[in-house]
Amino acid sequence: MKKKKTDKKKLAILPSILTEDMTEAASQLQLAAQAGLQTVQIDIIDGFYADNLTLTPADYAFLDFDQLNADFHLMVEEPMDYVYELIDFKAQLPIRVVIAQIEKMSSQENYVKLVRDQGWQVGLSLDLYTPLDSIDEEVLSKLDVIQVMSVEAGQQGQKFSEHIWSLIDQVVEYRAKNQLDFQIIVDGGINVVKMKKLKKLGVDSVAIGSALWQSDDFAATYAKMNQVC
Repeated sequence: MKKKKTDKKKLAILPSILTEDMTEAASQLQLAAQAGLQTVQIDIIDGFYADNLTLTPADYAFLDFDQLNADFHLMVEEPMDYVYELIDFKAQLPIRVVIAQIEKMSSQENYVKLVRDQGWQVGLSLDLYTPLDSIDEEVLSKLDVIQVMSVEAGQQGQKFSEHIWSLIDQVVEYRAKNQLDFQIIVDGGINVVKMKKLKKLGVDSVAIGSALWQSDDFAATYAKMNQVC
């Protein structure tokens, strides 16, 4: 079993890019790079898992990430299909982590193995009403990330769902009890007040979309949020 990390870290902010527009994606990548960020989360939606459609990994292969790393969040019916697409374009994409929703994937074990075989970190994401025990027990010790959705996966701009606190507590407690070192990310509807509580609970990162991109000044809004971290 992996040992739990004991060093206290800042809460990391991952700007979350969810769009079907190449120009918008390019602009958001540029804003994140200019603000000196290290990592962005790229949301991929296939139109079937959720009633929304975004750019694909192949589209992002033609965009400039500058110094940024990319965490790909797959909200799709069969994540392994999109992992194969990521593999096809791995030379053009600065992939750090691949995180997939578990609700419709055919095999968690095969998905984890496929991602790990590429040398990438691997994560699984729980939608708003998906319990922790939906993750196969034999897979849990192999994960680098567990992501908890605090909104329904598939759309930005939703309100944080307060009932999700209990699931976050369960994930934090499970990690501590089993001395694991996977990172915990919470995604959706997060503001400064929520960030303070999440940091106190032991969450490692938050994925934030509309609160950053719809602000008048991305860099200033990010800096203000980062002070809380």
